[in-house]
Amino acid sequence: MSEYLQLSDRLLISPVAHAPFFVDSLFRKKFGDPAPEYGHAVVCFYRHDWHQFMPLCYTSFLPYDEVILVGGAMTDGTVFRLMSEETRALIKAQGGAYFQVLKFAFDYYRDDCEAFFGHAGDKRAYEIDLRAGFVPTPHEHLIVNFHKPLAPSRQAELIAKIHAIGPF
Repeated sequence: MSEYLQLSDRLLISPVAHAPFFVDSLFRKKFGDPAPEYGHAVVCFYRHDWHQFMPLCYTSFLPYDEVILVGGAMTDGTVFRLMSEETRALIKAQGGAYFQVLKFAFDYYRDDCEAFFGHAGDKRAYEIDLRAGFVPTPHEHLIVNFHKPLAPSRQAELIAKIHAIGPF
């Protein structure tokens, strides 16, 4: 497991400490609230030049007992538009920045939980979630990635537990 994932000479995915320092303005714009200071944050950075590093994509990974709750995902369209056509094409060919952040984090945090859960209300994000490894549950918007073998009874127990907390 690597501490980061370099997608190209201009794109790098990495866990970061104190996510609000990097993404608070974008988070407030998208969600109307400050970026969380708790949990784990994974960011895909775009290097516009050697003096400008910009967060392209952010997702939060919140440990919750024996699982990790995934949420707060966002991609900055302004940063995407600053890229060369070649860099944009590379990101698209690799499944997109959010897809790559999820795949990196699923590997990076795989030993820290029994499963990853998401609450997907956005249709476009939901499609990416499914491609990255999430599957639907019987509950609307609740998705799960059982990345390691678990008995069906344990899977059902975890789904019921996370469904009981409501949207996150």
